[in-house]
Order: sequence, then structure tokens, then C-alpha cells
Amino acid sequence: MNSGANINWSVEELIPQRPPFVFIDAVTRFTETQVETTFQIKADSPFVNGNLFEEAGLIENMAQTAAALEGCNAKQNNSAVKIGFIGSVKQLEIVRSPRVGDVLETQVTILNNAMGVNIAEGIVTCNNEDLAKCVLNIFLKED
Repeated sequence: MNSGANINWSVEELIPQRPPFVFIDAVTRFTETQVETTFQIKADSPFVNGNLFEEAGLIENMAQTAAALEGCNAKQNNSAVKIGFIGSVKQLEIVRSPRVGDVLETQVTILNNAMGVNIAEGIVTCNNEDLAKCVLNIFLKED
């Protein structure tokens, strides 16, 4: 994996979302098929209810991490960043909701790609504890 020191792109260059609907702060590592991101939950973030980050936020965090992988690969290959759409979320497991101030570490691995659809596994951890995981089917928009 490439270390964070070699990643010179801002999150805004890698994903189509814009604040306040951005749920990754940085890409820390990536290969062609795997990426890791971090995100510190802020009190004013969408999907914060009381002091907890809701399930929808965890799913969106994994989806944006997958988008960041596509963005990193596009930037590395000097090509346009493709937009993706969640087609389905399968095998969703939520262990617990993280709290405001927690730093999420999210890893997404592309398991398969067929006909413009990435099948990706996402895992969200905080302080070495698994919080959530799922399999995402992501449709990539062609130019």
C-alpha cells in the first residue's frame, strides 16, 4: 500500500461529495484494490443524533471510502474521476454507533468488478474495535 505521505490529493479531488456531506477526512493508504481512510465525527455532522453517529453515516462513510479509491486510481492514472452510485448494501452488520469525537478508520477492498459494477467490502473500526461492515455494490458512471 502507498503510505499517506505519498498521497498528495485532497478529499475534494477524489470524491464528488461536498461539505457538509463529506464523511472522510483523509486517505491514509491505498493500492489498486484497497483503500483506508480516517474521519473524525463532528457534532454538526449530518447523521449525528444526540452524541451518536447513525447507521446511515457509517454506510455513507464506507461508500465515500470506496469512491476515494476510485479517485486515487484515476488521479494516479491521470484520468477523470468517475462518479459511483450505491446499487445495494448487503450483509450489513452494525456492532455499535460511534460517538462525536471518535476517529473512524475505514477500509474498503474491491472484491470483484464486472460490467462497471464494483463489489466492495467495507469495514469501519474505531480504536481497533470493529463497528460496522457490509458489502456494497457500486455502479460506476461511464463518461
